Amino acid sequence: MGHMGARPDDLWLLVRMAAQNVVRRRVRAILLGLAVMLGVGTGFASFVAGWSLQAGMTASLSRMGADLVVVPRRTLVNITASLLTVQPTEETIDAGLSEALAAVPGVARVAPQTIVRVLLDGRETNLVAFDPERDFSILPWLHKHRPGQLAATDLIAGVRAAASTGESLHVCGTRFDAYGRLEPTRVGPVDDSIFASYAGLAKIKVLPPSAALRAGSDGNGVGVESARGRGRSEASCTADPPLSRVSAFLLQLRPSARLEDVKFAIGQIPDVRLVEGNTLLTSSRQALNALLVGVTLFFVVQLVALVIVVSLLFSAIVQERYREIGLMRAMGARPSQIMMIILVEAAITTGLGGLAGLGFGATLLAIFARTLGFTFDLLGIPFTWPGLGTLQAAAAAAVVFSVVLGLVGSLGPAWRVRRLEPFGLIQGEAR
Repeated sequence: MGHMGARPDDLWLLVRMAAQNVVRRRVRAILLGLAVMLGVGTGFASFVAGWSLQAGMTASLSRMGADLVVVPRRTLVNITASLLTVQPTEETIDAGLSEALAAVPGVARVAPQTIVRVLLDGRETNLVAFDPERDFSILPWLHKHRPGQLAATDLIAGVRAAASTGESLHVCGTRFDAYGRLEPTRVGPVDDSIFASYAGLAKIKVLPPSAALRAGSDGNGVGVESARGRGRSEASCTADPPLSRVSAFLLQLRPSARLEDVKFAIGQIPDVRLVEGNTLLTSSRQALNALLVGVTLFFVVQLVALVIVVSLLFSAIVQERYREIGLMRAMGARPSQIMMIILVEAAITTGLGGLAGLGFGATLLAIFARTLGFTFDLLGIPFTWPGLGTLQAAAAAAVVFSVVLGLVGSLGPAWRVRRLEPFGLIQGEAR
């Protein structure tokens, strides 16, 4: 022991001694490893399950549409369960109002939409222009679509619109490609319309307002075809699109927002009216977001508690080995070497516990997927596994965390013992 120094070979010797200590005290190492296995395994399973459920809940929550819709004061509104798009209307408001709405406390997102009447391959239909970067009510319903981002020459078809993915279409004489189709929403103006970006709207002429927007759907959400819409020529599209005007602003609130406060603030804006959707959907989205935050905080508290447990265990372990450590110090081992042995021993024990925790976590996930995961799927919240890369990263992070857990938990006891005198350690008088 007196030949201990700072040479590279000595580091390997310290690691061997730490590993031998783990083997000599199997029961203690197994119990500590089990504690780490339970904590790391539960944490790994919670992360993967939370990732999957969050993805499913995000998809479900995003399909709830807007919490509020701001429309021109004279607009007639047909209330639906989900506020996904603007109802057919000729009334418009200034697009510049977007900044004022975004500044209202409690408003998280503002999505403008403009509805115009166009000819789709000679048939009159509604085209809803939206901003793909700000949208939260249309794209979540996109089912099958062409690879890549939505281009200016692309359009999206509602489930009842006469367009198939990949098909070339003519909107008021301008060629567009069908980017994809929406799933059935049971909201008439969505299922009957076609959708394009504002960049796409700028490329076309539209039908004059006097001929536009007669009926997008009846009160039951069933498409109504205009009698004058049959046989129209592309030359009928003579009006410039209202690029500086919008038909409505769809608003999504922050989880902490108070609906009444937001409604009061927007009510001060002149010449607009506020449409409120199903308040139960808004409350559910806010409550679920708050729940996810609470689960994350609980997980952090669990990790802190696990660090404290490991620290207490190693405090007892080091105190039990005072005589052994004192003899090593008397034989020439430096305090830093003693500290290194304790830290490496802890890292080996908790690292092995972390590896076992991966197997334990995988077992928990299998049970969860067959029980609660199946129940969530029936409720419309899909349980989909993360990608292979995400799983590998989570597994590696769990093992690294378990090693760091041992180092952090044993650092305090190891630091205290390195400052004690060998005689006091051997006599058991050190505190």
